[in-house]
Amino acid sequence: MFDLKKTASAIALGLALAAPAAAQEVRIAVQCPAVPACSDWVYAEDFAAALREGGMEATVFAGASLGKDPEIVDQLSQGLLQFGVTNFVMIAQVDPRILGFLAPYVFEKSRQFFRATQDVESPMLDDIRTKMQAQGVMIAGLPGLGGQMGLFNAKKDVASVEDLTDLRLRAIDANQVKLFEAWGTQGVVVDMPEFAGAVQQGIVDGYFNPPAVPLIFKHTEFLTHFTDLKAGTPFRAALMSADWYEGLGDDQKKVVDGAVETANAKNREWTYAAEKAELGALEKAGVKVVTPSPEALAEFKRRSQEVWDTLMPQGSVADMQALADASKE
Repeated sequence: MFDLKKTASAIALGLALAAPAAAQEVRIAVQCPAVPACSDWVYAEDFAAALREGGMEATVFAGASLGKDPEIVDQLSQGLLQFGVTNFVMIAQVDPRILGFLAPYVFEKSRQFFRATQDVESPMLDDIRTKMQAQGVMIAGLPGLGGQMGLFNAKKDVASVEDLTDLRLRAIDANQVKLFEAWGTQGVVVDMPEFAGAVQQGIVDGYFNPPAVPLIFKHTEFLTHFTDLKAGTPFRAALMSADWYEGLGDDQKKVVDGAVETANAKNREWTYAAEKAELGALEKAGVKVVTPSPEALAEFKRRSQEVWDTLMPQGSVADMQALADASKE
């Protein structure tokens, strides 16, 4: 029998769920503090500003105030959070082929990296996006972090692999330990929050990171040497809730799509500018910058290539090399 009371309740619930997306606050989570050196925060603010210009409400929550990376991704997948800028490792848990984009010396310059991830057709990257969306999360972009990867340490100048033999480096996982072993040194897996204490205790002497990291977290207070290895463009993962996005009206989707395009384009230019400024910022902070000779860099590259099949899934090296070749100027 038709129940008018139940029908009215269902209609009311449906109207509530169908409330205009523009009236909802778009919450954007980032892990780092709100500082200009952090691309996560800059990207998020650019995205939020573009949303507001399109008539949507948006707020950036910095400093991991909405949770750490795994918690952010979980909230995105459930539709409890709209947008987050997280560690690329969150994508790697679904499809580890993403790790190939960070393997040292796959891409020679940041411009080549951006062409590979934004301009050149990439069935592999499209497949990674599809797998992420099946988990309820959409990849909005792979924002750059600034200058290319290099070595920081608290002890001495490092101009070649031979200079690394008596150092221990903080590793993010067992695979990175193998990279450091290929370079002729030791790696110790240490979580980032424990890094400063590990240096003070002599457990590690430094880490492999982009120039922005010690500037953001004030590690320049004890990391006194930087080797500019130019070993790949660091990036993060700009992620969006698939449930939230699919629930938007066509007009709101256009606003979001435009905001994503704006944030990605601005990040690209921000990255190029940061590359030019960060080495000077390190020197101003008291860090000595060492630029290895072309021959020394070639040796770092050769040894890194020997472990590419460890740093990315078996069988994906050829695909990454093909993409890198297609992305050259």
